[in-house]
Amino acid sequence: MSKELRNLWLTLCGKGVSSLGSKLFGFAMSFYILKLTGSAQSFAISLLLTTLPMVILSPVVGGIADRIDRKILVVGADFISGIAMLIFFFMIPQSGLSLFTIYMAELILAILFVFLSSAFGAAYPNIVSRANLTKINAYSQGLDSILAITAPILGGIVYGLIDVKLFFLINAISFLLSSVSELFIDFHMFGTGVQKQKSKEPFIQNLKEGFRYVSTQKTFMTIAMYALVINFFLSGFSIILPVDLINYHGISPQVNGIVQAAFPIGAIVMSIYVGKKNIQFSQGLFRNAMLLFSMMMFLFAVPVMPFVNLHLLVPFYYGITLVGLSMVVILVNVPLQVLFQVTIEDEYRGRAMGVLGAMSQGVMPIAYLLTGMLMAYIPSYVLLGFDALALAVIALSVQRNSNLKEVAVSQG
Repeated sequence: MSKELRNLWLTLCGKGVSSLGSKLFGFAMSFYILKLTGSAQSFAISLLLTTLPMVILSPVVGGIADRIDRKILVVGADFISGIAMLIFFFMIPQSGLSLFTIYMAELILAILFVFLSSAFGAAYPNIVSRANLTKINAYSQGLDSILAITAPILGGIVYGLIDVKLFFLINAISFLLSSVSELFIDFHMFGTGVQKQKSKEPFIQNLKEGFRYVSTQKTFMTIAMYALVINFFLSGFSIILPVDLINYHGISPQVNGIVQAAFPIGAIVMSIYVGKKNIQFSQGLFRNAMLLFSMMMFLFAVPVMPFVNLHLLVPFYYGITLVGLSMVVILVNVPLQVLFQVTIEDEYRGRAMGVLGAMSQGVMPIAYLLTGMLMAYIPSYVLLGFDALALAVIALSVQRNSNLKEVAVSQG
């Protein structure tokens, strides 16, 4: 096996092991919180704590990753995550796991994950050659999709067999194993061996230039604003779905795991289709995707409407609908990513895409908290119906927006 191939597989194994442990932990904690409190707001706080560090810290940590040896950041983040989980495991009292302990563990892991993901993403060009960059990214995404399918199923089975606090131990072991495998990765195989040192002033200036560049691009700003609004409604849905499944329908952790695994299945299928057909982003595609999103939100509202009872068909109905939703997500997201890569000037691409990502994701924490609070007073089918109506209005707005009419021309 060549050194480069060994680098590739060590990277995938390191990320895969820790990702599996984290997904199992996340699944178990989400289910435990809803069963313990029955509160959508408590679950929303959990999602907020896992999302907020990425939104706030990503630009800063990205700068740090350019100043410190990325191997230290990657290995250190996984190792410290493992030690933190071990400490939590031994500190959990016999009386049981508290909500505060879960929140603290999730927050610490989320912060450390920002360091891990930022350093790994920046290090890929140094770990493998340019010819294998696409391969390592594709394999990494494929692995995430596979784990997204298997982890909820496995978590649902294991959840009923072991004490919930053992998920802390499982997660700790996965992080420590990952840190050991990452020690053997050559992070400078295709680099200079010395990272360029930069002062804070250029970093801040570069960030300002990224904002300035995006602000002058009408098409990008238009898409970013739409993404901001769309993510607001879809983030709220990520609170509503598990609450409806667990609290309203009362499904078991095993069945919940199988239902949740339907989402990545649809994503894999649509990814293959989009790649083969080479589908490009267009105003019509964007409009149709919004209409499909609207229809999906309505379909998710149906099972919780008064006088509707699907009985044994609940898991099948939600599974099929989740497959459809994930296919729509990929249908719009992949062509949109390609649009950015093709049309954004090379010297601005990294910063511009970072700015666009931060703009579109910044509203998610607000959506989590607001949805969690509203669900205490408003039935979920009403909230989903409002989401469906709002997305339909967005689709009409997309159709009439002149800034999107020349998208196809810019790609050509």
